[in-house]
Amino acid sequence: MTALLTALLLLMPAPDAEKVPELKELLTQRNTDAALTLLKEIGALKGNDAEAKALLKLIRARKPKKPPEVLEASFMALQGIGSKKVTKHLLLLLDHRMAKDPAVRIGICRALQGSVDKAASKDLTKLLRDKEDTVAAAAASAIGAYRYAPEATRKDLFKVVMNILDSTWNVKNSVKPDLKVERRRAQKKWAIIAKPFEKTLELLSNTRQRHPAEWRKWWNKNKRKKWGNAPQ
Repeated sequence: MTALLTALLLLMPAPDAEKVPELKELLTQRNTDAALTLLKEIGALKGNDAEAKALLKLIRARKPKKPPEVLEASFMALQGIGSKKVTKHLLLLLDHRMAKDPAVRIGICRALQGSVDKAASKDLTKLLRDKEDTVAAAAASAIGAYRYAPEATRKDLFKVVMNILDSTWNVKNSVKPDLKVERRRAQKKWAIIAKPFEKTLELLSNTRQRHPAEWRKWWNKNKRKKWGNAPQ
């Protein structure tokens, strides 16, 4: 019932939105270049809840789906606006049928970059295990924003990211004959997730290591210690 009410509220017109109606018209005219330019302007409207909600409504209507660069730019615009009130609607979008498209899940992760909402962290943690490696990489990048979150939250997120990175590394380098298929899969996964996962570990811990085994060692040594706050 709550999800239905939220969806109905989202579909209500946003009278204060001025640029998204113009965007809708440009998309109807298939004027992609002008639409992309306008999306950059929309992304500069920091904290504008009306424009953010109207843009999210347009995404849900699948209008920006084609061409794909418009969908990507739409989520980047939402990230630029950074509206906290829109976060819950972005999370609801994960349950929408269009979230079956990996590009939508990646877009949601990008739109959530900069958010330190507790509910968002739970969904991003799930997306770290997404079947699409590019989605997992995008989720890790979004989690990097939690470098300013409370220490307990940072430690919880660090542990999940580290475990996935460490597990992928171990399978990638396994010499067991019965893990041949898994090893190839892990090698492909590692090529995509390694850098964003390692960067997120650095941001969450405010330290740097060079190998999954070193990250594990550092964690075992420091998980019960005070990490302090990340530098501003």
